[in-house]
Amino acid sequence: PDLPRQAIYKKGLSLVPWQNDLFWVGSTYEWDHTHLDPTPAFREQTEKQLQQWLKLPYKVLDHWAAERPANLERRPFVGLHPWLSTVGLFNGLGTKGCSLAPYFAHAFAAFLAEGKPLEPAVGLERFRRILSQ
Repeated sequence: PDLPRQAIYKKGLSLVPWQNDLFWVGSTYEWDHTHLDPTPAFREQTEKQLQQWLKLPYKVLDHWAAERPANLERRPFVGLHPWLSTVGLFNGLGTKGCSLAPYFAHAFAAFLAEGKPLEPAVGLERFRRILSQ
């Protein structure tokens, strides 16, 4: 409860304000997965890192696993579907999602509300062929 909630903390792991006095902590760069279930090894490693890092008391309440949204280009994709104009796509943030999401969310909101152009590097035009299927 005494950890300030105005920042995301990063030191090998991300410690992110979530709700009330709760934070979530993650993630890893493990590439060889046979399932999407949380592993005891990850929990043990994470708790060991937290014990070294945090000087405040804390309690682990739950343990989940998830896939990181990324693509082969390792670049985000943001915009409206080329054929379904009521469908917006905002994904592929990958390992830099903590830092990229606020910037691109703001840019996407400005695109939707004010018609400001999105950066071509994150546009969906590069996925036109895939999205047409």
